[in-house]
Amino acid sequence: MATRDLTLMALFAAVTAVCAQVSLTVPVLSSVPFTMQTFAVLASGAVLGARRGCASQVVYLLLGAAGVPVFARFHGGAQILVGPTAGYLWGFPIAALVTGWGWDAWDPRRGRPSIGARSAMLAGLVCIYALGVAGLVATRTVPTIGHAIRVGVYPFLALDLVKAILADFVAMRVRITGVIGGWRSA
Repeated sequence: MATRDLTLMALFAAVTAVCAQVSLTVPVLSSVPFTMQTFAVLASGAVLGARRGCASQVVYLLLGAAGVPVFARFHGGAQILVGPTAGYLWGFPIAALVTGWGWDAWDPRRGRPSIGARSAMLAGLVCIYALGVAGLVATRTVPTIGHAIRVGVYPFLALDLVKAILADFVAMRVRITGVIGGWRSA
């Protein structure tokens, strides 16, 4: 891989870490914090493409597992990757991969992103939610899948859709304007 690719993957791992610190927990709704990570994960896939977007999120998880305080509320350590919110975190590389697949097929010279590219944002969210709900049930944080959906999906859905729209806008601008200079997804 080229140095530019490695730099971009590291940049998006860092962006995800910064977005994790934009965190708010509303105890009445859920114990899972509201963060901007979803934006960073979807943007990494859409901007970097499937392979590099996924790799950037793997780097983020490895940094956190090594103890670097990159997770929400400046937490770090491998124990976070087996705790109640671990499923969401494990969903990040998969979500970036799925989002990237949809965006890799888009050629900026053809105008606005296709329905497939934009649907990939929603598919990425589904990946995060599916693994997040599974994690909540597997760690016995909640007793049933229905309860996990009520506390781990519903409170976040509207805001995550806004983050997906924002990630879509950013990805479209970056790809159309060529801010990354000569970059092409692979």
